[in-house]
Amino acid sequence: MSVAGLEVPVKIYKERRNSIRASLAKEHAILRLPLFISKKAEEEQIDRFYFWLKDKVLSKEKFRIQFQSKNYKDGYSFSLYDKEFTVNFEESLNKNHSAKYFKNNIIRIKLANGSTIKESELAITRLISRVIAQHYIKDITNRVLLINAKYFNKEIKSVNLKYNKSNWGSCSSSQNINLSTRLLFAPLEVQDYVIVHELSHLIQMNHSSKFWEIVEKFVPNYKLHEKWLNKNGYLCDFGI
Repeated sequence: MSVAGLEVPVKIYKERRNSIRASLAKEHAILRLPLFISKKAEEEQIDRFYFWLKDKVLSKEKFRIQFQSKNYKDGYSFSLYDKEFTVNFEESLNKNHSAKYFKNNIIRIKLANGSTIKESELAITRLISRVIAQHYIKDITNRVLLINAKYFNKEIKSVNLKYNKSNWGSCSSSQNINLSTRLLFAPLEVQDYVIVHELSHLIQMNHSSKFWEIVEKFVPNYKLHEKWLNKNGYLCDFGI
């Protein structure tokens, strides 16, 4: 659906329900309709859905940016900590995209034959993320281990850094700590809060009141960090 100059993927579901519900997911908008709604009523609700997206949702930068094209072009740069990285693009005769890190914080991406930067946005994001993860995984692992030794002293099988838009981190039942490369754009104290959050799952594998008591014990102002992520998290990404 084309809304306010943006192409917004839309999913419409017909369900056994009496109400109509519109919502916005990470990568698409959702309209839920009653199963036996008439054709005319359905068209009316789709029209209302369009104006809801246009006037109530996409008028806000936080939501618009989800559907805007990435700001990728040759020479695109972004900053992490005290370093500025520059991304250069070149065509390749290979069938697959690839990326490599060079000295002076240069990331060189080779696009598969016949591909354009716009067509390859998602792949480019993941390639940049992969290079950045390799660059910072040692530092992040050391911070996780340091915080774990300070507060938890639990066994950790691995620390992983990869691109993820659905969450900032996770802790598996196998004691693996996973963090999103998007988190690297957040302030250090916010990053440390997320690390404490995931390490707390080594004690309580849920989000019960007991879990939040553990988090608050080590990060008393954790709600401020949650607020920061809710307000600014959409800016923590590559290609912004």
